[in-house]
Amino acid sequence: MKYFINVNKSVEEEYGKMFVYDPGQNRENDDELEVVNNLDEQDQGKPYIFPKSFLLEVSPEDYERYAEAKKSRGDVESVTESVLEKYKK
Repeated sequence: MKYFINVNKSVEEEYGKMFVYDPGQNRENDDELEVVNNLDEQDQGKPYIFPKSFLLEVSPEDYERYAEAKKSRGDVESVTESVLEKYKK
């Protein structure tokens, strides 16, 4: 499993959300990656296809921090900002 955060601000409602990529279930081509949102109740298990440039791979630990904040209705925005800052180039 690989974990990604959407870093493209042009799709505001998806910016900062985290997704899962399972090579056994999701598709990948040269330009796009199919990922799944497992953390939002209304979108759980829903596949999304994004250009690879929209996604930034994050560690399983960072994904778990984000997931815990979502589940506990914690400060998701703060966790998201922290993760984005960590991976800035």
